[in-house]
Amino acid sequence: MEELRSTPAHDGELGVAWEGLAASCASPLRRLGGFLLVGFALFAATTTAVILYYNLFGERSFAGQGVAVPHTAFYATMGLSAAVAGGGYLLWLYRSLRSYAAFSRILRGRGLDPRRPTRDGLSAYSDEQLLALRTRYERALPGPMKERLARIFGFHEDDSFSLGPLSARPGTFEMGMLRVEWEANLLLRSGEPLPEISWWTESRYRLLPRKPSELCRLLFALRYTTESVRELKRRYGYSVERWHKTVPEGELWDAIRDHEEARRIQAALHSRRISG
Repeated sequence: MEELRSTPAHDGELGVAWEGLAASCASPLRRLGGFLLVGFALFAATTTAVILYYNLFGERSFAGQGVAVPHTAFYATMGLSAAVAGGGYLLWLYRSLRSYAAFSRILRGRGLDPRRPTRDGLSAYSDEQLLALRTRYERALPGPMKERLARIFGFHEDDSFSLGPLSARPGTFEMGMLRVEWEANLLLRSGEPLPEISWWTESRYRLLPRKPSELCRLLFALRYTTESVRELKRRYGYSVERWHKTVPEGELWDAIRDHEEARRIQAALHSRRISG
């Protein structure tokens, strides 16, 4: 584990490999829906074109009367649309699985397990992503998903993490202690089988490490700061102006910090969307 910690997990080939592996696992159901929409749009466009063609150039039985379009033309456009949608989806699925296999080989070549990124610790994950995942664990209902998060990342109900206000922020001593705590819990349960993050699992739950680009950091930070502010409002009231009366004195500064940081992140993401 110490050897892995000394490796710059997000730099160079290794960071690109983890990012590429995660990017290869887009949701197949959403992709299928997208290709079905493309097929439907193609069917509508080609059907309209066929109707116009027959009305402009087809033979009329009576002057001024419309031209009946042969049923075979409709079946042909329907078949073409289905072929484009189905073929496009299968091509995407093939390329996605091929990309997943290629990036998996790169990671295995570095001695890592692409299906178990936390086997040797949490160094592949940025502080922001770990906090976002721990927030998801905090909000998850008891069940398989919550147990999966606990087993993969070492989270547990009695660790030092808390919302409303946040007990740790990226790059702080408190965050470092949380990492040690979670990795220690992983070591304590090392005798138990570690759940795999397969292609299908990642496409549904997004658990693989992401390269911490500026946008990625903002999105992760928005998730945990927003949840922290929601918890603060639930506990101490929705009027932030009254927090100086309702929030305990030792938590007031941190509560205001979370609220202002959530607003700053939302503004930064909004300005990126406008400029983009």
